[in-house]
Amino acid sequence: MVIGWGALGILYVMYFFRKSRSMPLRMTFILISAFLAFRYMYWRSTESLMYTGPADFIGMTALYLAELYAFVIHFLGMLLNAWPLKQPQIDPPVDQSTWPTVDIFIPTYNESDDIIRVTTIAAMQMDYPKDKFHVHILDDGGTMAKRQHSENGMSAWERHYRLRRMAEGLGARYITRPLNLQAKAGNVNHALKHTDGDLVLILDCDHIPTRDMLRRTIGFFMADPKLFLVQTPHFFINPTPVEKNLGGISNPPGENDMFYRVIHPGLDFWGASYFCGSAAMLRRTHVMENGGLSGKTITEDAETAFALHGRGYRSVYFERPMVCGLSPESYDDYVIQRQRWAQGMLQMFLLSNPLFTKGLTLAQRVCYFNSCFFWFFGIVRFIYFIAPATFLLFGLQIYAASWLQILAFVLPYVLSGWIVMDFFYSRARQPFFSEVYESVQSMFLMPAVLSVFINPTKPTFKVTPKGQMLERESLNPMSVSFLLVIAINLLALSMAIYKWFDYPMLRDVIAVTAVWSLYNLFLALVSLGAFWERKQIRNHHRIGSDGVISVTVPRLRETFDGEIMDVSLKGIGFKIKTDAVFQSMERVTLDVCDSDGHTYQFDARLQRVAANGGDIFCGSEFMHADPCDPQAIRFVFGDSDRWMRLWMRKQEMKGTFRNLLHFIGLGMRGMKGSGQMLVDRVLYLYRMIVSALRRYAATYLR
Repeated sequence: MVIGWGALGILYVMYFFRKSRSMPLRMTFILISAFLAFRYMYWRSTESLMYTGPADFIGMTALYLAELYAFVIHFLGMLLNAWPLKQPQIDPPVDQSTWPTVDIFIPTYNESDDIIRVTTIAAMQMDYPKDKFHVHILDDGGTMAKRQHSENGMSAWERHYRLRRMAEGLGARYITRPLNLQAKAGNVNHALKHTDGDLVLILDCDHIPTRDMLRRTIGFFMADPKLFLVQTPHFFINPTPVEKNLGGISNPPGENDMFYRVIHPGLDFWGASYFCGSAAMLRRTHVMENGGLSGKTITEDAETAFALHGRGYRSVYFERPMVCGLSPESYDDYVIQRQRWAQGMLQMFLLSNPLFTKGLTLAQRVCYFNSCFFWFFGIVRFIYFIAPATFLLFGLQIYAASWLQILAFVLPYVLSGWIVMDFFYSRARQPFFSEVYESVQSMFLMPAVLSVFINPTKPTFKVTPKGQMLERESLNPMSVSFLLVIAINLLALSMAIYKWFDYPMLRDVIAVTAVWSLYNLFLALVSLGAFWERKQIRNHHRIGSDGVISVTVPRLRETFDGEIMDVSLKGIGFKIKTDAVFQSMERVTLDVCDSDGHTYQFDARLQRVAANGGDIFCGSEFMHADPCDPQAIRFVFGDSDRWMRLWMRKQEMKGTFRNLLHFIGLGMRGMKGSGQMLVDRVLYLYRMIVSALRRYAATYLR
């Protein structure tokens, strides 16, 4: 008891120095955390496992393996994040004639023309010698196979001609291919054979680059001839479905933040940062040695980096957001994306086991193993959801421990896990939110993961839908699985009350499993609240921003200085401290500048005007007719300093418990909505049966 809680107390004190860059402090923290973890697993393996029957044995083994998985991920997480590396920028030589040539690839399949146009215009505006880069639209939705399809061939022909004309009009190049083989990897590999740039920048068609992206990344390649990759963060202008539910409540933590702020710099320290599919520069010669992008799995990006690391080439992660893209708007699209990631990484795990791959360093093997092994969390989370209920409802003896053992071994380990999470990920993840994100995904990743084990070569690449709009708020039908979890744990808690009085000798186990069920109930309720989808009716997202703006109001014949609040391709939101009266729908002229000193002027109309104290808050809409106006694209998306300021602001996370309470409220609302949804479906089924019986009677009993 003294050793466990004493070590936990030391960890807690060291936690307050988490912002220190002291290597001894960090290593000591990791060693104490690892001690508590190994101490728990030693006790768990030697004193708490016993055979009491076949059913108990199955449940006990499943829970033990789930805990063993959590221990491995916990330990590897500490090891891999021992010392995150922050790469300094390497500036290219002043002589631009020595700079490498670059091909910019924009692969597309079924995305809207406007999304592709905006990204292409932004890529064409790169601050780079014009004779040294070319932009290519790689159209997999207009291939010859698509155009010859008996049913959808005409729409493919129309798309083919539209995108080809778009490319020509913008000064880009259009590339398509005969067949849709190997999805995105095949699309890029076909383009590699028809281009010749020294470097290749790959952008998803919704990933809009800043003007300085090429200048800030080519220096790494010029300094290191064995470098094959410079990966930069994926930065999203719209929230994921989980984050969206916290809009207006706080500055919510993005799921990608933890990967790109903490995990990827940690991988970079061990020489294992890998290609993430977009926002990345690749050296053509090294990629072509591999035969192009790998296509054995549906995560061609990580697989390609895995293969090139095995050839002895190096990679770099440069932590500066220089693209901004679109997250999936709905849970259906969100799950499609996560299932693809999970299946692809598990394919790599099964088909190319990283632990036994030649050419990789030991650290790289462990890093790739961790990246693949992580995706089993869906199965593990499901086991945790039902484990306490198996004892309370069915009496399965799956965890043998007294309350003193739980105090001495279990609680110090569990609490240390939360302290470790916040120590390593405090700038990217609020406490408990890892459990929320994992819980939300777990039920849907589990069958996807199991399907890979049945047939590792079966998964196929599915494009993540982007730019979808939601017309109304609703509870996503996918939430039904969490209603089942809520029902099971409520029933288990009811049974705990009964057993507490009927089985006094088991009260320590009953208390532990009841608390565990209560925690599961809390997670399920929070997850259910996260499934409450808020509507999205804007074609262009508003992006939080800052800066100075000058607003000229012709009616008042006066110019006012204000502060930018948000920007989008359609307008600017701003506030002005003045006593003047602004009118809705009146025309104004907006003068703004970016971080490089470029000035912009927009004719706009005030759509919304709201006064609060001495401040006037205005939402404006640009008057230009083109929804893809190059000047607006340059101002809104071209300035990487804007994304950097937002990137840093996301670290200022507050209100963890307020966020969780908000999710619980949404969960309660979701339960009510689920009840209504269930009633509606029963009534719909009843009407269908009645209608079928009437048709039968009319036809056969006439």
